[in-house]
Amino acid sequence: MTDAAPPTVLIVGGDALALNTARELCELQGHRVTVLWSDDHEFARQVESVGARFVAGLPGRLGSLERAGVVNAVTILALSADDQLNLRAALRARDVNSEIRIVLRQFNRTLAPKIEQNLHDCSVVSLAWLSASTYAVSALDPSCFRGLHFPERDGKLTGFAARSAEEAGVAGETVADAEASLGLRVVALGDRTDFDLDEKIPDGARLVVHGTIERLAASTPRRPTTATDGLKRARMLPWRARLRRVDPFMAIFALSALALFAIGTWHFRYAFATNWLTAAYFVLATMTTTGYGDLTPDRNNIGDIGIAMMLMLAGVVLTGIFIGFAASLLTQARYVRMQGLRRIRRRGHIVVCGAGSIGSGVIDLLLPFGRPLVVVERAPDPAMIERARDQGFDLLTGDASRDDTLDLCNLPAAHSLVALTNVDTLNLEIALGGRVRNPDMPIVLRIADASFAASIARHFQFETTYSAEALAAPIFAGLSRLPGARGRIEIAGEEFGIGEMVLPENYRDLVPDGAFAIGVWRGRDLVRVHGFDDVSPGETVLLLGRRAAVREEGVTFAAVADRLQNEAAIRDPRDEPVESGELIKSGERAEPG
Repeated sequence: MTDAAPPTVLIVGGDALALNTARELCELQGHRVTVLWSDDHEFARQVESVGARFVAGLPGRLGSLERAGVVNAVTILALSADDQLNLRAALRARDVNSEIRIVLRQFNRTLAPKIEQNLHDCSVVSLAWLSASTYAVSALDPSCFRGLHFPERDGKLTGFAARSAEEAGVAGETVADAEASLGLRVVALGDRTDFDLDEKIPDGARLVVHGTIERLAASTPRRPTTATDGLKRARMLPWRARLRRVDPFMAIFALSALALFAIGTWHFRYAFATNWLTAAYFVLATMTTTGYGDLTPDRNNIGDIGIAMMLMLAGVVLTGIFIGFAASLLTQARYVRMQGLRRIRRRGHIVVCGAGSIGSGVIDLLLPFGRPLVVVERAPDPAMIERARDQGFDLLTGDASRDDTLDLCNLPAAHSLVALTNVDTLNLEIALGGRVRNPDMPIVLRIADASFAASIARHFQFETTYSAEALAAPIFAGLSRLPGARGRIEIAGEEFGIGEMVLPENYRDLVPDGAFAIGVWRGRDLVRVHGFDDVSPGETVLLLGRRAAVREEGVTFAAVADRLQNEAAIRDPRDEPVESGELIKSGERAEPG
């Protein structure tokens, strides 16, 4: 590799994640980006439009990798939806370039940590697990806009949340006092991230805070859901929506029976010259063919006889219809029960629609927090059914977009709803149906396409709408440089990269310019800090770095790569290779991220 030619970052993949990652990398300095995938003119055009080079070929073949420049590449990101293809491409790249850094996308959450621990200079990430953290924290606390585990391997679920000083109850307090009362780290005060701890928080100030989800949820100003609230919301439903729930045939049947009963009662009230109750008694006995004989119409009065006969015939017909309808309801109820559908009586529960790869991760993250959980899945696998039985959450087998399925979920009394199916329009349909039943309920949406997600959030006012690919692309782009990259967030109008590292002795020479520490893992807990001076070497620190500094001239990919090669202390110990004879416990880590 000559000095004139910048290093190459090679991406293997042909979907939105690969394209978004290429876009992220092209915004940075000091390298060129090449995307390798099978021949696809439209995808090639999109890749070239973001500033990357497209090479057509089979990613698993050595010849294709060599044409894409793997020999001189510094990093390969294997991001296809095929675990085996990703691993094959990465290993073949390492065969011809022993110094290349490997970033793998893997769905297998058991295999991922084993690969990462045994393969030198390699990061293995699950897209589903990465995005599940954000979906889970938003379901628990709607003010959270980003979630992550810290530390990545076995830490706590943490989140970044936006609050106003009045909502948090800290207006007029100093930053230090506010942090102490909330148990959270104030990351931004208004449009500033650099402020003194003794500075007072003005009224109306917007805060960005970070902490464990337990502390965030505990400090969220939200009126608790009660049984009365649920009844009020049910009554607030639009009358047209409530009418749509009534079976039209049953409505016609009931109205016809009531009309006939009323007409008969009115006629015989005057025919018998008696009171309304006695007339109603006679009509009911006639319509149900009970016929006690204590009251009989005047057989000399043709009108009375005709109306009585009409009531008898109509009664037989209506009684038959009623019996048939009741039998149908019982049969349907039995079938619904066999299919795993039943009416939910819980309150304050979280409804998760979709139990696929992301949904399963969200369920894993939500269960430890003690919130009642209701999962709706069209075709749950046996493992999910077994988990529901063992872990005590409700599993409904049905289509969450159907009104009758949503009606079973008791949404008027729910804490929140998360729509995580694989179809964007289906998630939107679920969300709109949930909003009709509970307009105040927080709704978290998964939308695959980032631009479509932004449009839905803007036009339908679903603020917690996230694209899994958009959440993961900055993480994969960051991992191409640093093993501890955790993504990107926007705070106070400025973009910040999130990073995790074991603080080395000479950290002052290694920490990127503009980076500052916000937390440290100490004593099996997250401790908030305000600078690297509060952290001891060897501790795992969570830091934020201004992304503008990374884009500046001189902060190149090659410079970062040199830092990694020349100073091993910056690398997390989990990235060190494990000896072949060492046993790795499969349960040591459920999922990277």
